[in-house]
Amino acid sequence: MIRVLHIMGCSDAGGISTVVLNYYRHIDRTRIHFDIGLTIPTVGQNGRLLQELGCRIHFLPLKSEGLAVYRKALAELLEKERYDAVHVHDSETCYVSLQVAEKAGVRCRLAHCHTTSPWEGIKGEIRRLSGCVLNYHYATHVIGCGQLAGERVFGKWNMRRPKAMVLPNAVETERFAFNEQIRREVRQELGLEGKYVLGMVGRLDAQKNYPFAFELMANLRHQLPNVILVAAGNGPDEDMLRGMIEKMGLQDCVCMLGRRSDVNRLYQAFDLFLMPSLYEGFPVAGVEALCSGLPVLLSDQITGELKFGSCVRYLSLKDQKCWIREILQCRDNSDASSRVIRQKEPGDNGLDIRDTARILDRVYREDTSGKRDGDEKNG
Repeated sequence: MIRVLHIMGCSDAGGISTVVLNYYRHIDRTRIHFDIGLTIPTVGQNGRLLQELGCRIHFLPLKSEGLAVYRKALAELLEKERYDAVHVHDSETCYVSLQVAEKAGVRCRLAHCHTTSPWEGIKGEIRRLSGCVLNYHYATHVIGCGQLAGERVFGKWNMRRPKAMVLPNAVETERFAFNEQIRREVRQELGLEGKYVLGMVGRLDAQKNYPFAFELMANLRHQLPNVILVAAGNGPDEDMLRGMIEKMGLQDCVCMLGRRSDVNRLYQAFDLFLMPSLYEGFPVAGVEALCSGLPVLLSDQITGELKFGSCVRYLSLKDQKCWIREILQCRDNSDASSRVIRQKEPGDNGLDIRDTARILDRVYREDTSGKRDGDEKNG
């Protein structure tokens, strides 16, 4: 049994903990066991689901409380539990944990990044460059959720070297497959009959760029009177966004559902999926939407890993008319037969979680066996 400690910030719904949960659901748990190290001292929704699968959760201090305190706590945990692998999801600062893991004799040490968020100022650039060097040095593999995310955190040059790999945030494709009956049920539940439904799924924060979607609706409603935007998610900007809807007079064409645990059902009710984000490490919600056969419109600031989709468009945030034109053109591509055909595209392009779980399984086994021990160690 290979015992893996995943280190991350929190285990609420969404984000990195969803990626870890998806992998643990589909990896061979008779050979690989996950435990979780959290720096936020609460067990969220995903944490509870991981516990149900047999994971133990350990709490670590925040690095902001002092690196010495953090290192000491992690070293004590590794000394006690004797993990075979440490898999860290801290982007630029993964190396802090990996250095402790190396000293503790952990053979498999993975640095995994999930963001393409921009860095700010000279200090931010120094921190990024330091992370590029140190993460690659202390890791046995550096993993990007997408090519752009890997280059952003680990450096373009390192992503061309032997330790580097891209492991996309794949999903359980069949869970999101189009279902006409569920579509009718959800549209009836939400009062969407006769509506052309644009969907968004994501945290209510600046990154997801909801104000752009609201402005789009203000312009689009005059050309498409039956259009409605349905958004699922919660977050720090919720009150501001609800106020914005009221101020813009969009109460009749924008529906904010809050956090939902049934987004796989919601995708069925949508006719088109919007993702005007300012950046994304990897557009998981876009993959989920593609698995239900939806047309998907993304901002051109998002990594281009979904360009394989036959009804995927990357559009400039500077040109709302382009978004409106594409939405109007996509109306003929949301019928059931088109969706059934398109929903196979993510799986055909390596985004089924069962395939990527096998890749991760192989990385754990190779690194713990020592086959890669020392590869490019001092390069």
